[in-house]
Amino acid sequence: MQVNELVRLNKDAYIGFLSELVQTDTQVIGHGVLGGNEQAGQAIIKKKLEQLGFEIDEFCVDDEKIKKYPGANLGHKNEGRPNIVGVWKGTGNGRSLILNGHIDTMPFGDRAKWSDDPFSGQVKGDVLYGLGSTDMKASLAAMILAAQVLHTMGLKLKGDLIIQSVVDEEGGGNGTLACVERGYTADAAIVGEPTQLHIQPAHMGFLFHEIKVEGKSLHSSQLWEGVNAIDKAIKIYQSIKELEHHWLMTQRHPLLPGPTINLGEIKGGIAGSVVPGSCTLKTCLHYQPKQGESYQETRDRVHQQVLDAIDRVVLGDEWLRAHPPQVTVYQEGFPFETPVAHPLIQEVKEVLGQVLQDEVVIEGMPAGCDARLLAGFANIPTVILGCGDPRQCHCIDESVPVDQFLTLIEVYAQFIVSWCGVESNTND
Repeated sequence: MQVNELVRLNKDAYIGFLSELVQTDTQVIGHGVLGGNEQAGQAIIKKKLEQLGFEIDEFCVDDEKIKKYPGANLGHKNEGRPNIVGVWKGTGNGRSLILNGHIDTMPFGDRAKWSDDPFSGQVKGDVLYGLGSTDMKASLAAMILAAQVLHTMGLKLKGDLIIQSVVDEEGGGNGTLACVERGYTADAAIVGEPTQLHIQPAHMGFLFHEIKVEGKSLHSSQLWEGVNAIDKAIKIYQSIKELEHHWLMTQRHPLLPGPTINLGEIKGGIAGSVVPGSCTLKTCLHYQPKQGESYQETRDRVHQQVLDAIDRVVLGDEWLRAHPPQVTVYQEGFPFETPVAHPLIQEVKEVLGQVLQDEVVIEGMPAGCDARLLAGFANIPTVILGCGDPRQCHCIDESVPVDQFLTLIEVYAQFIVSWCGVESNTND
């Protein structure tokens, strides 16, 4: 029986497995700082992988081990939040493959705004609803079910297949970073973030800056005697936006949008009658990878350009020269890019085209994900490919198309066979 026939024959069971995952609360709390509820979901993943004969490695993130990596998000509550890694050992002489997906979800927010329970996992028409359905339990389930399809067919892989169900992705990627630190590597990796079955061989890097500006506070009736920290902060923000404009005019990437800087939070002052004595800006900057530079070099260059933009304001302002703002990076992630001409991308394109019987879309991800960790720290050629619309991420009434989910199972299964290779059946 062929892969596509098996998927269609067992579709109800496969949808049921995804529904069970969606019905299980795996919310991350406080972006991981306060912990997360991933354990119950990981128990389901572990049981399924064990049934398929995978060797299981269960371990929690250890700050002492991952702190050596730039961008590690330390200080999270890691107890009771295990990674589950399953290894299907090949017979030899084949290429190895990592399939990476995160089990954690963002919180559901205001339950009253959801049409149904966030953990319903119900199918209506051709759509399955529930928190994490798109981001990214459907792709994670498809990875495991692809292995089940091959197991049902009795195939023996030549190369190792490694499935990583990781925690704390929504907290910055510590789960995958712990897998890298543990020594997991392969000849290629697929990260299953939602791409609508489009191939994404690149994503943006990101830098979160906190800028604290000092002023001089007093009653607003004596305004001229004080220094308005919000006014000073606005001057700094305007300089940063000018930098953004320069980037947008001068930088192009074939797969990715231009760099952007978002002012996401501003806090300052205590009352309209008081000159604010302090103001804090928090920004999120997305930037492109650049050929010929390491990810670290690109990050450092972009960060320095932000500092230079701030310094231009400081040098022209007597108060700021005497009271320079404090600038810190409080969260970050490198960009990543696998060249489109790389054999991994071309082989994924060929398999996807055969399954879809349609033109394949290759594009970049405007956000960031764990692909950067596998590519940047483990030096694994990596691509992002999953089901679901990324616009469904972190939103009310999150959902995933069932047909896309089933198609992805077939895509993953066919690619595993193509990439890892299978032993020929001597009985045929």
